[in-house]
Amino acid sequence: MMIMLGILKLIIKAIAIILLILLLIIIIICLSSVSARISFWDGKFDWSVRYFGLKILPRKKKEAAESKAEKTEKSDKNKKTESPEQNSGEKTKPFLMDNLWKKLQKFVSRMDMAGSGLAALPATLKALGNAVTWYAVEADILVASEDAAECARNYGLLQAAVQNLLSQSGKYIHVKRKKIKIQYDFIQEESIYQFRCRVKIHIGKTIIAALVFLWQYFKDSQKARTAVVRPKL
Repeated sequence: MMIMLGILKLIIKAIAIILLILLLIIIIICLSSVSARISFWDGKFDWSVRYFGLKILPRKKKEAAESKAEKTEKSDKNKKTESPEQNSGEKTKPFLMDNLWKKLQKFVSRMDMAGSGLAALPATLKALGNAVTWYAVEADILVASEDAAECARNYGLLQAAVQNLLSQSGKYIHVKRKKIKIQYDFIQEESIYQFRCRVKIHIGKTIIAALVFLWQYFKDSQKARTAVVRPKL
């Protein structure tokens, strides 16, 4: 009896240690962040994603080639293992009314999902804005055209669009440092657009934003179901 109690205590201690380790791992992951860098400068596009200072994306070319080769090998094996009865078997075609009924059900469900998703967006964007920190945003735009009137019009439209975008996005996005430069040129033929930014995404706050979206989506869908009763077709 004493031996069984000792074994049971050891098992409980081992389970408690495993749970504590898992809890510590979850806490570390939630407190950590992912940094991303996106750049389109001098006609070249570049991006990278780092986690704990280690570059995780984009993957190296060798790893990508190996993964593609593995996928092709798996697909070839699946094709070989298919029985001839499955390939030669005739599929029964559903009736026209069944197809129409299924499409109508899908359309109604998608409309309900889209409405609830749009209603949940404002609260989700606020939570997501707290999860994402824009450390540096830099843009260098040159509006060019040989026609002075067209160049001035495009320059004015772009300035208005950028100012409106910055003012509206300020409600949801926190930018540490930004440098937006827009110039015009009546001599050059083609406009130049250059952009680069560095972003840090907090994993814990991102999970909270996802939970906020799911809660708002569930709450709005429940309100829609209780408020509107669809007639049976």
